[in-house]
Amino acid sequence: MKKFLRVFYSQIFNSFFPILIISILINLKNKNDVALIFLMLNFANVYLLFSDYSSNINFLKNAIAAGGIHKNTASSIIKDIEHYLGIKTIIFTIGFIVWVIMCSVIPLLHQSMTASIFSYIFIIGHNLNFYWMYMSSNKEYLFIISNFFARLLLLLVLLLFIKFQLNLSYLMAIVGIGNTILAIEFFKSFCKRYNLKISFTQTTIIESFTIIKKDIPLVVNNFLLMSPSTCVTIFTGYVKNTELVLVYGLAEKIFLAFRAMLGVFVNSIYPIFCSKEGINRKKASLIFGGFYSSILFACLFIYFLSPYLLQYFHFPSSNNNLFYTCLFYLLATILIISINTPWFLWLLLKHQLNTSYSTIILFITSLIIIGVFIFNTIFFNGVVSITKSILIAETLVLLAYLVIYFTKRKYV
Repeated sequence: MKKFLRVFYSQIFNSFFPILIISILINLKNKNDVALIFLMLNFANVYLLFSDYSSNINFLKNAIAAGGIHKNTASSIIKDIEHYLGIKTIIFTIGFIVWVIMCSVIPLLHQSMTASIFSYIFIIGHNLNFYWMYMSSNKEYLFIISNFFARLLLLLVLLLFIKFQLNLSYLMAIVGIGNTILAIEFFKSFCKRYNLKISFTQTTIIESFTIIKKDIPLVVNNFLLMSPSTCVTIFTGYVKNTELVLVYGLAEKIFLAFRAMLGVFVNSIYPIFCSKEGINRKKASLIFGGFYSSILFACLFIYFLSPYLLQYFHFPSSNNNLFYTCLFYLLATILIISINTPWFLWLLLKHQLNTSYSTIILFITSLIIIGVFIFNTIFFNGVVSITKSILIAETLVLLAYLVIYFTKRKYV
């Protein structure tokens, strides 16, 4: 319980760094640079969600089942760590090819194509964390500290770029290099502390392909689950009015900060459910009760605080209603996602995200989601239509989860 609370509240603190960063960026004169950075941050978050849930869930389960990481770590866990590194390498390599293609076809990225391609280093640095490995030991504070310094680095480098009037398009690459160095140093420190002798060779990468092949339904299903986030990021890149992207961007970053609470909650409680002791009904009710109370309070607080935010950012009065509308739809989406949390945990624990049945349901859902975004882009091409699409998309995902749960619960 203490471990859960320690990770949960420290991660919530880290999650509010984006709001602090946005409060600086939104006041800059060069709005094109700011809109581009918004888009890059979104891609990094989508990439993180996909790569984490695709490559790390099974590692954590296996590590906890084998007694966790300690001074005499089982050889099977060390092998899993090697495969974990191999999977990350494969994902980063394939991801770079996809990223170059996206930089070629998405207008907002294509405007500064060279800088956008270099910014992939930020996506690597943002994703090169070893959260699940730390959580299977009693040294989870290493992740908390490294995560904090990574976000602090982004803030400090941003201030440095602004002070010396450097090109913000290259900011993400510089931060990515710093985050990558931090992640590697903390990983080396962790391995040294537990005498972990990790081998990372070409053979390891080839073996990792076998792991991915075995877990292909999980990889595919998590990719499909990312369809709302992926769609919103891509279609935002087609909005022609940069000023509107900034208005939407502010509302969305507030949305992402609170949505991060949902991710932090799942990441913090999932290892407890995986342990042999599990979690009793009373503690689960207490944790979920506090969680939902926090979400509801946070949504109400930020909505009533929004007039002061608009006053601080000096948005034109004509954009105020647009901001309120975007924020309303995004906060409604937060409530939908929070309702979805118990069903998502059930799917993870019962291995239902690794089945062909789930693939069919989520594939149909993703097709409908893509259709919703395409329809709104063609006929409306505005940021309000994007926020509506997000709400519809996440509602469809909730319905898909419920279909899987009520269909499979009798057989699991």
